[in-house]
Amino acid sequence: MNILNICDTEAWDLVAYQALHTAARFVKTGHNATVICHKGSRLHEECQKLKINTRTITLGLKFGFFETGGWDLIHFYNPDNINQLLLKKARASARIFITQLKLGSRRAFEKLSLLEPYVDRYIAACSSVQEEFFRVGIDQRKTFMVPPAINLGRWESAMLIKPAMFLQRPYRVGTVSMDRSLKEQELFLLMAKEVLLVLPNTNFLIVGLKDERIRDMARKLGISHKVDVLWERSDMPEVMAMMHIYAKTAVREGISMSLLEAQASGVACVVPRLRGLSDFIVCDNNAVIVEPGDMLACTKAVVHLINNPPVCHTMSKMAFDYVSNNMSMPVVCNLLLRLYEEALA
Repeated sequence: MNILNICDTEAWDLVAYQALHTAARFVKTGHNATVICHKGSRLHEECQKLKINTRTITLGLKFGFFETGGWDLIHFYNPDNINQLLLKKARASARIFITQLKLGSRRAFEKLSLLEPYVDRYIAACSSVQEEFFRVGIDQRKTFMVPPAINLGRWESAMLIKPAMFLQRPYRVGTVSMDRSLKEQELFLLMAKEVLLVLPNTNFLIVGLKDERIRDMARKLGISHKVDVLWERSDMPEVMAMMHIYAKTAVREGISMSLLEAQASGVACVVPRLRGLSDFIVCDNNAVIVEPGDMLACTKAVVHLINNPPVCHTMSKMAFDYVSNNMSMPVVCNLLLRLYEEALA
């Protein structure tokens, strides 16, 4: 099968990750896969490392001036602006798929609905995205939910040491955030201060956005000696291996790559009840769900997990099993291939 993944984002995020690793998996299983992306982007660099064929997004391509023949499937990942002429031209010789991973405005979904005559299948990354498809009137028979995929190979080593880690004290509670408003980091630090009043030996870890104001907040709260601030890291499997509990203090909706990585690493998670974030959570099974912005509820959940190592360990195992059974790269790509075959048939 000849598959073309198109990803019009220069950021290295969950969208680019999907376009890259699904293509890599298709190549590994004997298909011909190519990625169209921005030259100079991290996605382009990663494609070169994995020896995946790439083409460069140009202004002409956006207006439909590129050779669409030769592809069985053309799969757009989270497209912000698709020219209808491009889709019409591509649809003449290939099947068209659109995957939406992010929750955006109603207007963004309405723009996607206008493309329906040229789209064979809309893929929703979570139930909340699928609900948005329905809300704007996209034919339900054209939608399907396929969760985001994660390449488990990098994270299984972290999972393997978790049984021994849950027997050790003190516990380390961590988070990953690139929130430039610093609201997420502030909520995490406020939660950390409350946990330390009950369990003063607990350690904390913040990874992500590089901003000295985060250290300043920790100092003002008097807990800087208990909080490690690591900024953005490239060795996240090793970082996740150091955590017992991952506390996501997000206040915005959307799927979190770091949450998926934490679960794939066997880290027990505390997650706010937000669309996208909590779509894959069965409360008290593979994570604990709390109300968004409720610092005291988050504190209570973290304290409960620290005081109950067997519960923490069981939850971490359930989290890993859920990701492995539903979001591993072979599972997700096999599902995509079945949908591709159905569309071609």
